[in-house]
Amino acid sequence: MRLFLILIISFNLKSCAAPIIGGVGAVAFSSSAQEKGLGTSINDKVIYVKLRNAIYSWNSSVSEKISISVDNGSILITGKIKSVDTKIELTKIIWKVNGVKEVNNKVQISEMNNIKNIAKDLASLGEIRAKLMASKELNSLNFSIDVVNNIAYISGIASNEEEIATVTKIAQEARFITEVQNFVKVNKDKR
Repeated sequence: MRLFLILIISFNLKSCAAPIIGGVGAVAFSSSAQEKGLGTSINDKVIYVKLRNAIYSWNSSVSEKISISVDNGSILITGKIKSVDTKIELTKIIWKVNGVKEVNNKVQISEMNNIKNIAKDLASLGEIRAKLMASKELNSLNFSIDVVNNIAYISGIASNEEEIATVTKIAQEARFITEVQNFVKVNKDKR
């Protein structure tokens, strides 16, 4: 039904029709390869856009400093901000968005952004993503990874517990990673 509504709206917005249809096609293509399916992927993309808009409207500088992952309405927020009060308010803003079922606010309170730490985080992130894409046991599209201050945050949908163990092991073995926080859930809907 939502896909039908999106297509109708896109045809009425003649100047915007191609990007919207292309975006729907990209979501449909990536969703067909993912564990969670097309309907859930579209819902997650809608929730993501609503979250980004709500956070940007509330505080544009915080919006630029955080990463958001949405999996089946479960939200993982990572990044660095400067105050506990801001982190609390961010969580409140997230809970106001329709469709949010769970919030994992792992934003770290940090006064300093060290270039050396940022480089280590990027190196670890690249290593983890490369190993996920190279793995024949996993579909890397099912997982979101973020690394902040040498902590790897993983979210997504796995088809079984073995996939969760494999993803966790890949993250733990990456250079510079000191801790892995795993928010991956097993897909119980086997259609």
